[in-house]
Amino acid sequence: MKKMQKEFRNIRQPGHNCDTSLLDRKWMSADLSVPDRVVLVEAELNFTITMLQLSTHPGFTKTRKQPLDFLARAWKDLQGCVSAPRVAPSHQPSGELSQWLQNLQEAMEKALSLPHENAGCLEDYAVRHVFEVLEDLKCAALQEECS
Repeated sequence: MKKMQKEFRNIRQPGHNCDTSLLDRKWMSADLSVPDRVVLVEAELNFTITMLQLSTHPGFTKTRKQPLDFLARAWKDLQGCVSAPRVAPSHQPSGELSQWLQNLQEAMEKALSLPHENAGCLEDYAVRHVFEVLEDLKCAALQEECS
């Protein structure tokens, strides 16, 4: 992951006027209920994987492969947890998580519909926050023991 971040910084195109502040959180995943943590990390993994797959930088394609494979396996493994009784399909995320999920969904839809204008900013955000996603994954796995 560190190698991927370093490579991305080297190929990143300057001049992106990005405002990803809607995706910044004032809360920690440890503050959420266990079902909310699972929902959070599933959304984060989906977002990160999607943004990494959008990258068209030839040098970055090789560097991102191993981290992307790991994140995709984690997301697939998480699918069993989402359908588990602890996170029932009827689970409604808390207000703050729900708002954040909505912001994330809107940002992804915008990036996918207008990739040249927005994908660079969101790709940058995804790469910069990949370790936060891993911490949230760890927190979801620890369940009540996360602090």
